Amino acid sequence: MPRRGILKLIHLLALVVCVSAVGDFDWTRNEKTSFYYGTFPTGFLWGAGSSAYQTEGAWNKDGKGMSIWDVFAHKKGKISSNETGDSSCDGYYKFKDDISLMKEMKLNHYRFSISWPRILPSGLKSEHINEKGIKYYNDLIDLLLDNTITPVVTLYHWDLPQVLQEKYGGWQNESMVSYFNDFGDLCFERFGNRVKHWITFNNPWSISVEGYETGEHAPGLKLRGTGAYKAAHHIIKVGFTEMATQVSDLDPKVGVIHFGLTDRLGCAVRRAAQQTSQL
Repeated sequence: MPRRGILKLIHLLALVVCVSAVGDFDWTRNEKTSFYYGTFPTGFLWGAGSSAYQTEGAWNKDGKGMSIWDVFAHKKGKISSNETGDSSCDGYYKFKDDISLMKEMKLNHYRFSISWPRILPSGLKSEHINEKGIKYYNDLIDLLLDNTITPVVTLYHWDLPQVLQEKYGGWQNESMVSYFNDFGDLCFERFGNRVKHWITFNNPWSISVEGYETGEHAPGLKLRGTGAYKAAHHIIKVGFTEMATQVSDLDPKVGVIHFGLTDRLGCAVRRAAQQTSQL
C-alpha cells in the first residue's frame, strides 16, 4: 500500500477510536467511575500550580521590589491589551480562599514560586531582607500543611529583581549565579524545615531564549547570537554550585533539585555557540 494510503488509514483508525471513546463515556454523568480513579496508580499526586507574578498581585506592596516582569508589562505594546500583573489574581491577599478551594477539590500538592524581589527587594541577601515578604510565604506554607497539602516550591519563575537587570545585565552576567545561590540559601533557611520539594528554574528555555534572544519575554532583550547562550550557561552553572548540596542537606530522601532543559534550548544554545564562533 502506498505511504499516503497507510497514513490515511492510520488517521481513520485514530478518528474511529476517538469517536468511540466519546460515545462510550457520558460526560454529563457525575459518578465516581473508573474513568476518574481507575486509570491512575495508587498514590498518584493531585495538585495545582502557579507562579508569583501570575497570581500574587500586590506588585508594589509591603516592601516588595520591582521585578523585570513589572517593568516589562508596564511598557505599552509588550503585552496583549497592555495587561499587567499588578493585581493579577490577588493571591497575596486571597491565599486563604485559594487553599480552601484546593481542599475542596481534594488536591494534595500545590506548586508555587517565591518572588525573589518580594523577599529581597534589591536582589541581594546582604543588603536587605523583607520580613513582610517572608511572613507571607510562611503563612502560605503553614496553611497548606494545616490542610494536608504538600508545598512544592519553585525558586525562579522568571521574576528577576529589576535592579539586578539594570546593574549587571541579569542572566547575561555570571554574578547572577552567586546572587541566586544567596537567594536560594535564604529560602532554605526560612522555609526548608517545612518545604521538602524544590524546583530551581521554571522553563529555562523561555528565560534564556525569549528573555535574552528574541525579546518576547522580560527583560525583552534581543541579543542575537549570544543572548540565549550566555543566559543558559549561567543558569546551568547554578546546578553545579553548592546549591545542590544545600538542597540535599534539607532531607536526604527527597532533596533533589528538579532542573529541566528542553531540547529546544539545547538547539538554541548550539546555534548561538556556532554563530558566536564565526564572529
